[in-house]
Amino acid sequence: MKDQEFNRLNEYSKLSLFANIGLDIARARDIDEALEQIMHKIGDIFTPLNWSLILKNNQTGELFFKLVVGKSAEKLKGQKIPKRKGIANWVVENEQAVLIEDVKNDPRHYDYFDKTTGFETKSIIGVPLKANNQVIGVIELVNRLETEVFTPTDLKILQTIADFAAITIEKASYMQRLENLARIDVLTGISNRRDFEENLKKEIERTKRIGNFLALLILDVDDFKKINDTHGHQEGDRVLKEVASALCKNVRKVDYVARYGGDEFVVLMPNTDTAGAQKTKERILSAMPHSVSIGVRASGPDDLSQLLNTADQNLYKEKHTKNREKK
Repeated sequence: MKDQEFNRLNEYSKLSLFANIGLDIARARDIDEALEQIMHKIGDIFTPLNWSLILKNNQTGELFFKLVVGKSAEKLKGQKIPKRKGIANWVVENEQAVLIEDVKNDPRHYDYFDKTTGFETKSIIGVPLKANNQVIGVIELVNRLETEVFTPTDLKILQTIADFAAITIEKASYMQRLENLARIDVLTGISNRRDFEENLKKEIERTKRIGNFLALLILDVDDFKKINDTHGHQEGDRVLKEVASALCKNVRKVDYVARYGGDEFVVLMPNTDTAGAQKTKERILSAMPHSVSIGVRASGPDDLSQLLNTADQNLYKEKHTKNREKK
């Protein structure tokens, strides 16, 4: 009876452990915080000397240390692992968990990081981290403090924790996609009006705080209705895409481009006075593949309330002048 009672208590303890992990992850405000919670729990459960979250770069396919806790953590964080080198790459390529009691007897071990950090790897457990049915990385534990050897039970527990992490990543990725859809203009791929209005508020507050200038360009396509009426909406959509592309290529990295609505676009330029805004306008006009009109306004920290309205008024003044010259 005592053995049965002990086993029941042990099972209750495991259930409580995983329930607490789930609650901590659910409370996390974003994916980074959730992953940090997971790594913290791993330290409490396994007491390893070193444990890492290793992720795969989507562009290069290389693995890199995203989060590292324990001995030599600062030396490892951000480091890249060469392709086909090390146990982490084996886990990703084979989509299998691994338990190695003594790495000296395993040819898959890559000792470069031991040599560069002075850390001696003895035993390792690593489990694949999956999201959307693809392996995106590895959770890897090195050298247990108490026994210096990990067990098959440790491997099963770590795999369960990795499953929690995968659910968290999938949920966060889904929510991020929804957020992007709400902020991105589907046709042009640049920010939409909602996102622009939020950024405008932030830049106005920042400009007031640091006491600099803020400039705004409002642009629309000349005779856009005529393009649609004559050549159809597909041609109109193509023109809008080309205008968005030309804008993005002819502003600074710190500048912000958005589709304001219809055939109107905006460019928000921090730390830019009237002269700088005019230069940007001229550069855009010379590079633009279609005839456009641009309204410009730059304001200091004490005169920002009418930035948008004044730029809009200047746009229509320019359009009025163009229409009058045509006649």
